[in-house]
Amino acid sequence: MRSLGVGVLAWVLVGCGRSPSPLYPALEGSIGMTHRGVLTGSMEIPSEGPGYSFLRDNDRHHATPRFAQALVRAAAHVEEQRPGSVLVFGDLSKATGGTLLPHFSHRNGRDADLLLYATTLDGIPVASPDFIHYGPDGLAFHKKKKRYYRLDEEREWLLVKALIEDPDAHIQWIFVHRHVKARLIQWARASGESPELIARAFEVMAQPRPPGGLHDDHTHVRTTCTSEEVLRGCEPFGPARAWLEDPLDAPPPLPETSDAELVAELSRPLQSAGAPARSAAAAP
Repeated sequence: MRSLGVGVLAWVLVGCGRSPSPLYPALEGSIGMTHRGVLTGSMEIPSEGPGYSFLRDNDRHHATPRFAQALVRAAAHVEEQRPGSVLVFGDLSKATGGTLLPHFSHRNGRDADLLLYATTLDGIPVASPDFIHYGPDGLAFHKKKKRYYRLDEEREWLLVKALIEDPDAHIQWIFVHRHVKARLIQWARASGESPELIARAFEVMAQPRPPGGLHDDHTHVRTTCTSEEVLRGCEPFGPARAWLEDPLDAPPPLPETSDAELVAELSRPLQSAGAPARSAAAAP
């Protein structure tokens, strides 16, 4: 019971802060939840790299370093497999996170909007020109360009596969319209992918509920918190994926210790510089 109480106390003390402060100096990285959180120590995805480009030149291409690197790796992998591929990045997060209109989330470096891979009607790969809505037949019409595009299931599946199989990506969700999901799952089955991989993809791909939008014009990729990130203030919510290294059904266990030792340790950052630390026995 004592170890359980200690774990709950540590979880509350770590998770109750919403931003770094003198009271919560250990908070860093992806802090809080995707819809109410902030971001420190972010990484901005470079403006140029193998296999990707930006839809807009703005300050919305920041994420946690782990997630940013996973996205860059996935884009490079698709380009390596299918030379000439270009993954177009939409919004991720701002450098310090926080509100990012018109999004409900994207607040702490764990979300990324990725435009869907496209081809011409003749099957020639092209960079997606914008957020264009694909129908059940896999076709989209760009009103300004007055041109049809076809969803490239092959490259889109390669991207989904690369993200799910990346051990550092920790993908929790790939939000996308159900008819896009159906086409990708059909492609994976026809390509002879393993049942286990297809099951994982089926589980993470989902059409968000209103008012989240249809997501027939892009995928919204979300990474979950790792155990280490939880200890620094990341607040996990939603399903835990069983195939991840450290699924977060509960806070990570803490070593057996006394309540007095715990209070002394948690109080240490609050002591003024130069002040002698009190012993565990003297802690209240």
